Amino acid sequence: MGMTWRKCVRRFIGCVVGFSVVGSALAQAPEGFGEWVSGGYFVGRTEPGAEVWFEGERLAVDADGFYLVPLGREAAGEKRLEVVSAAGDARVYEVDVEQRSFEVQRVDGLDPSRVVPPEEAWERIQRDAELVARARSADVVADDWREPFVWPAHGPVTGVYGSQRILNGVPRQPHWGVDVAAPTGTPVRAPAGGVVTLAQRDLYFTGGTVLLNHGAGVTSSFLHLSRLDVADGERVERGDVIGAIGSTGRSTGPHLDWRMNAGDERIDAGLWVPPMDVICEPEGTGEEAVVVLHGLGRSERSMNDLAGSLREAGFTTCNQAYPSRSDSLPELAGYAANAIDAMRHRGYARVHLVTHSMGGILARYWLQYGDLPGEGRLVMLSPPNHGSEVIDAFGDFGWFQRLMGPAALELSTDQEALVNRLPPLDVTTGIITGNRSSDPWFNFLFEAPHDGKVSVDSARLTEAEGFRVVRSGHTFIMNDPEVRFLVAFFLTNGFFPQ
Repeated sequence: MGMTWRKCVRRFIGCVVGFSVVGSALAQAPEGFGEWVSGGYFVGRTEPGAEVWFEGERLAVDADGFYLVPLGREAAGEKRLEVVSAAGDARVYEVDVEQRSFEVQRVDGLDPSRVVPPEEAWERIQRDAELVARARSADVVADDWREPFVWPAHGPVTGVYGSQRILNGVPRQPHWGVDVAAPTGTPVRAPAGGVVTLAQRDLYFTGGTVLLNHGAGVTSSFLHLSRLDVADGERVERGDVIGAIGSTGRSTGPHLDWRMNAGDERIDAGLWVPPMDVICEPEGTGEEAVVVLHGLGRSERSMNDLAGSLREAGFTTCNQAYPSRSDSLPELAGYAANAIDAMRHRGYARVHLVTHSMGGILARYWLQYGDLPGEGRLVMLSPPNHGSEVIDAFGDFGWFQRLMGPAALELSTDQEALVNRLPPLDVTTGIITGNRSSDPWFNFLFEAPHDGKVSVDSARLTEAEGFRVVRSGHTFIMNDPEVRFLVAFFLTNGFFPQ
C-alpha cells in the first residue's frame, strides 16, 4: 500500500506540473547554455541532422547536435531562433538579448602620432589584417569549443571587452579583449584545446600574436606576447604554454590581451570563464591540494569546517564558491576547472577534489574533459549521480525553476537529463551518502533508502572504488565526524577503511 500511495502522489504532482507549464516562457527555452547578452554566446544542442536558424542566418550544427549562437557588441532586443528537426518539425524560440553598457573614455591633447598611425605603416597594417583574417577563417575540425575554458594567465584584469576610447575627438575601435596584467615572461597557456592557425612575432598593432582555433569557427587571440612557443598548424591542449606575456606592438605595458571570435563576430572572452576574482585561494601548508565544491543552494561557507579538518589532516585546501542557482551545469563546471587549473599552476603536483551534492556533478562534467593533477582522487558526498526524485516532482514548476535555477533542472532521474548522459569517471573515486532524511517533508517521494534529497542507489557509480553509507542526512553530511575521517582516509589511501 505504501509504495502504491507514493506512486499515486508522484503521478498526481507530475500531472499538475504538466498542466502548469503549457505555454509558459520557461517551457519554451532552447536546450543549451550561455549568456544572452551583447558580446555573449549560446551553446545549443538539438538532434544531429537538424537545421538551426538565428535571425534568418543558418548556423552550423555538428555531428553531436551542438551549435553556437554568437552575439556581437551591438546585439540587443528580441531575436528569433528556429530549430528544424531532420523530420521537418520546426520549433521557434523568441529570445531576449540584454544590452550591456560599455565604458566610453575621452582623452584629448594627445600627440597625433599616437592616434593615427603614420602613412608608411598602412601597407604593413593591411598585410597584417589579411594574415589574421585568413587565420580566423581556417577550417579546423575540433570540438574543444564545447568544453569549459580556463584563464590563459592570472593577474589583475586591467581592460574589458567593449570599452571604447575617443582620442582627440576621434572614436577608436572598441576594445575587443580582456587585459590581464602580469610581468613580462609570465607563461600564457591555452584556455582550451585547439589548432594554432597564426603565430607571428611582430604584427604592427599586436606584436607577438597567436591565434588558436577551437573548432566551429571559435578562435582565441593572444596579443602583445614577448615570446612564442608554438608554430602554425600545431595542435595544443588546454594548459599548454603557447607563449609569454609582453608589451610588444602598440602596448603601454606588459599584459595579455585575450580576445575571442566566432567567425567574424567579436565576442567577450570574459564570459567564457568565471570572474578572476572569485577563483579560490589556497589555505594551508600541505604539499597536496584539495579543491572543495559545495552543493546546490549553498555557499562555500557550508564546506568551511570540512576544509578545516582536511587542513588538520595535512592538506592545503581551496574552497571554491560558485553561483549554483543562476548558471547552467556546463557553466558552473568552469568554476571547478579554473580552481583545479589554478592549483596546478601554483605548483601543487597533486590536486584532489571533494564535493557535496551537485558539486559532484560539476566534477563529473569537468572530468570528461580534464583531469586531476598527479592522479588526484575524488570524494563525492551525497551526489545525485542518477538524479533526484525531488527534481522529478517539482522541476517543471515555474516557481521552482526561478528559485533553484537551470542547473537543478538537469538533476532529474530522466535518462535524457544531463546528469544521466555523463560518461564514466576515469579517476579514483570514493562516494559517501546518507540513509537518514534531513528533509522529512520529501520522504513521500522516495521508495527506497535516501538522505532526504538523494536516494542511496542514485548516489552509486559502478566505476567508484569505494562506496559508504552513513547515518546522516543530505544537508549536513559534510559536518559528520565519521564522514570527515572517511574523506581524509580516502584521499590519503585511495580506499575506505574496512
